[in-house]
Formats: sequence, C-alpha cells, structure tokens
Amino acid sequence: MGLLERFFSPRRRFAALALRVARRTPGVERAVNRPGEFAIAIYRTGAPGPAHLYLANIFRETAGISPAERRERLAKLVRIMAAPPPQDDWETVRPKLRPVVRPVTFGSAGPPGMRPPISRAALPYLKELVVVDQPDAMAYVVPDRVDEWGVSADEVFATARANLAEMARGSLEHPWPSGQPLISMLDDGDAYFTSLLLAPGWLEEVGERLGGPVLAFAPDNNTLLLCPLPETTAEPFYALVDQHFKEAPRSLSPVGYVAGPQGRAVAYTPPPGHPHHLSARRAETLLALTEYHGQTNWLAEQYAQAGVDVHVGGLLAAEPAGSAPETIAVWTAGVSTLLPKADTIAFVHPDTGPQFSAPWDAVAERVGLRAEPLLAPARYRVDDWPSPAVLAELRQAIG
Repeated sequence: MGLLERFFSPRRRFAALALRVARRTPGVERAVNRPGEFAIAIYRTGAPGPAHLYLANIFRETAGISPAERRERLAKLVRIMAAPPPQDDWETVRPKLRPVVRPVTFGSAGPPGMRPPISRAALPYLKELVVVDQPDAMAYVVPDRVDEWGVSADEVFATARANLAEMARGSLEHPWPSGQPLISMLDDGDAYFTSLLLAPGWLEEVGERLGGPVLAFAPDNNTLLLCPLPETTAEPFYALVDQHFKEAPRSLSPVGYVAGPQGRAVAYTPPPGHPHHLSARRAETLLALTEYHGQTNWLAEQYAQAGVDVHVGGLLAAEPAGSAPETIAVWTAGVSTLLPKADTIAFVHPDTGPQFSAPWDAVAERVGLRAEPLLAPARYRVDDWPSPAVLAELRQAIG
C-alpha cells in the first residue's frame, strides 16, 4: 500500500474513483466531489442543473468485487445518469409509471434547494414513490416532471397504481408452489415485486392460492419473501429477515406484512401472549430505530450548519426480561428538543438524572404534543418540561 493510500479512507478513495469515471464519461461537462454528502455532482450537457450520484449504496454493493468490476459498475451508473432525460409527455409516460416502496427517510438528504421526489405515506416507516420504468434504470418522479406533464400528483399515483394492478393480476396467473416453507421472489430490476404490497387484494389472493394466510417480508428493495403464516413460532423467519435487512445495501423493512381490511397489506402486529408477538415487536422496533437513527444524524447536521439551537433526540429501545421491547424518547428539562415518537417518554433532569417514565399517549394527552411539519418520521418540539402540576399528574397516573 502506498503512502497516500494509508492516509485516505476507502470511502475517499471510492469517491475519487467515481469522480475520475464521471469526468471521462461522454455527456458529462464536469463533475464535482461533495465529500460531506459522500456524493458526486454531475453536470450534464444541456441540463439546467446537476444530478447527484450518492455513493453509499454502490460503495457497499461493490465492496467485495475486483477493482475492474467496481470501475465498470460506476461507469454504467454514470452513463445512465449522463444520458439525456426521456422526452416523454403525459400520454407516452403513463404506461411506464410504477409505484415503489422505500424507507420513509429515503430522499430526505440532499443539497440545499433540492426538491425530493413526490411521495406519500404507505406503511409504518415506509412511503410510496413513483418511478418511470426505463430499459436500463428507473427515474424517480420529481415535482418538476409532474408540472411538465400538466397533471396532479394524485393522478400520477393513481396511474402508477393502475399499472401495478395489471402486473399483480399477471403474477397471480402463474402457477404458485404449494407446500414450501418459504417462497423467494427476487427482482431482476423489472418485476417490482416489493411494490406488490401496495396492490389491494394481491396478498390475500396469494393466500388463497397457497391455502391459508400469508406472511410477507420485504427486507430490501428487490426481495419479497412469502411464507404461510406459522401456527407456532415465527422466529426462524424473522431471524432470517433480520440478518438480510441488516446486511442489505438497500434495506427496506424487517417487518412482516399480512392482508388487512379491504385486502390491503398491513404490518403484522399479533397481540401480547401470541406466539409471534415478540418476533413481530422486535422487527417493528428495529425498523423504527433504523429510520430515526438516519434522520437524527441528518437533522443534527442540518441544524448545526444553520446555527439552530435544538437537540435532535435519538430513539432508544429496551427489552426488559420476559417482556417485548419498547422504544424510549428522552425529554430533558430546560433543553429544546425534537422528540422522536416512542412508546415511553423518560423525563430527565440535567442535574439529578432520570426522574420517571410515562407512556407516550398519556403525556401527549396532557401536554398536547403536536408533530412538526414536513418531518418523517414524526418529531415533536418541546422546549421545557410540563408544569409541576402536569408532572405530578403523570407520576400519579403511572402509580
């Protein structure tokens, strides 16, 4: 290893490689490193502004391959980004629209002034976006494209859902294997398997073909796992998904999903005492921790750069012996804080330490917590403890 290599981290070397590749790609006028975002800004010929290549995912995905393969993967990605955007109007783009499911924090980080893709809530800690399906890639639909097409965002979502309904019907027409403990649906980039969770009735009809209710998992963007809902423990399935979710470069959710009202997929939340309750609760907690962790780091950096004096509270979790895990938000006296949504609020004094804890709903009812606008997952601004009377009431309520 050379002297310079010892002083540069693998991420910095990878960013330098990406920059060299981008600058040598036809259609790229110039490329600029954005080290604070681990990204490359690519200025394309004729484009009004840069496209940003965020490197974290491809850095992880190419960690175990040869330098030549890594360079080629980068070159292919830059070529796609450097190509002129398709000149679709609304009529030609309609059949290409697809809905996709992504983590709720997806697309939140970016350069100042960037307009994120259009999105709406889908499932807890997940959101729905729309992409234009292209031969070599997918392009997320941003507000500017919606304006160009002269339609509303609602119409874009409705059209994408209608296209998905056709895909869902097509998938149900194929033979479905029976008697298998686990069915793996691995997307090659064109099938949009994880999007099928958004198709009303699809999961319910899969259950009819397999002879009973189905538990579905989407640990990453391209993997959908289906298994008959176990009668006893579900821990082996959750353990498999947990590992997959933690190792995936583009992780999505460790939570299991089942068919709910009107056939819509909903998070599987068996009640306390049910043999699946502990496994399901752990997965739900892991997803919440993952999404709040990413949001906490990003928001803290943004507020620090803007000189805003507010503490971005992290979400904590504990699993008492013999009980399911619970999430915890810390409310410190005298500290302006953005609280994450949690099961429990721990009241802490900076001088004397922890005082007591109370259920979130009980605190919210007495204090009137209100979510801050535009933050997902939700945050609640507090500037100081509630009044002594309210604190006494909360203490009394918890016994």
